[in-house]
This record gives sequence, structure tokens and C-alpha cells, in this order.
Amino acid sequence: VRIPLARSAAAALLRHAPPTALEIERATEVVEDAVMPARARLPAALQLATADARLLALAGHAGVRVPAAGEPPAWLPTAAIEQLFNRLAALAEGRPAAQDALPADADSAATLVLVRELMHHWALPGIGLLAG
Repeated sequence: VRIPLARSAAAALLRHAPPTALEIERATEVVEDAVMPARARLPAALQLATADARLLALAGHAGVRVPAAGEPPAWLPTAAIEQLFNRLAALAEGRPAAQDALPADADSAATLVLVRELMHHWALPGIGLLAG
């Protein structure tokens, strides 16, 4: 499943690093508008996996070991994605960046918003991580 427009549109709204809370909210709305109708076109039984470099980097910040070439996929559960999102939200609310090494640039934040909304609106338990 590719939803590149959602990520690029969300990234365009995230003008600060870290983004502001309002920027995150607006990006979430854009992503929701893209992912909600896309779900209807997919089979009921669905499991996602990705080798997206930004998501792999974010997974490392959640303590998930990213697989090397030839290794089986790793699993990034929805709970870990929520924890990452909460950390981004804390940075947006003023937590000093020195207290959290989570990438908060526009592309990383947009990736996190997109994956969080996919898990939430598509009721997925997590996403598989493939070697990059």
C-alpha cells in the first residue's frame, strides 16, 4: 500500500522542528483524509510491512532492533508507535530536544503521523519491519 501523497502533504504542514502541536493536528487531519477511504479498497485481513528508512530509524528509537539484510522481519507494535507519537507530542509541547533524541524533522514527524493513523483507523496491531 502506498500513500505517499499523505506523507508529503503532512510534511509540508510541519514547518518547525519539532513541529508545533497545531502543525501535528493539521497534519493528522490531512493523513486521516487519505487513509480512511484507502482502507475500503483493501482486503479485510491485512498486515503491513515496510522497509521505509524513516520508519526503521524511528523504530530504533522505540527500542526495536531493525533487521539486517537476510534477517526475518521485526515487529513494531501499535503500542510502541503510540509511545513514539507521545514523545513527538511532548517535544511539540516544549520538552527540550536535549531530553529526547527522537527525530523531529518534518519528514520523520510526517512518517510517524502517517503510521500512527494507519494503525488507528485500520485497526492494525502493528507493522512489520523489513531490512532496508
